[in-house]
Amino acid sequence: MSRKTLLARALASLAVALLLASCGGDTDSHASAASGSGMPPASALPDCGSIAAATNGFVDGWSLSERSGPMRSDDDDNYGVECTWISPRARSNNPAEMIQAASFGVMISVQSYTLTEPEVRSIGWVVDDPAVEDAGAFLVFPSGRLDFDKTLRVVGPQVVKDKVTVSLAQTGVMVVNEIDEGQPMTNRRAVDTALAVHRLIRW
Repeated sequence: MSRKTLLARALASLAVALLLASCGGDTDSHASAASGSGMPPASALPDCGSIAAATNGFVDGWSLSERSGPMRSDDDDNYGVECTWISPRARSNNPAEMIQAASFGVMISVQSYTLTEPEVRSIGWVVDDPAVEDAGAFLVFPSGRLDFDKTLRVVGPQVVKDKVTVSLAQTGVMVVNEIDEGQPMTNRRAVDTALAVHRLIRW
């Protein structure tokens, strides 16, 4: 497989993360994948309530988007769960407050064509992280450089294990950083949250 093809596939995966704050999922689920394929069945994936708990209080008081939940495509080898939360300021009657609203999303994507670590490493997008490696996974971020102390943005880290990718993204970050809606979701916290979500999957 050429580097150009690998990059195109990696960008396609990243584009999924970019849709977290704006796209909801279909409520249909998929049948179980073949045993040993690295693809847990749709029934093994956690719901948004369990994922919220894995954020360690980050989304407490936030509203879950009505479009959140199981997602599917026309491809039986591509399914998952998408959850998006909207910050309390979105419910304000004050326009000045509403425009400062934040959104936070977590997506679990199960795809048979998920790139392997060597494939992603060949395009320079793997970030070495002991916590992720200890979990038998690998960490993906464009350019392969991730400042763990910086705030999570609309393009966030992805933690990949077998055929399962957990992606996180956030918009409207000034609210979370500068006002009163919880501790900032740093990239470090985002990666740790992704690992916690992986542990919720019932393999």
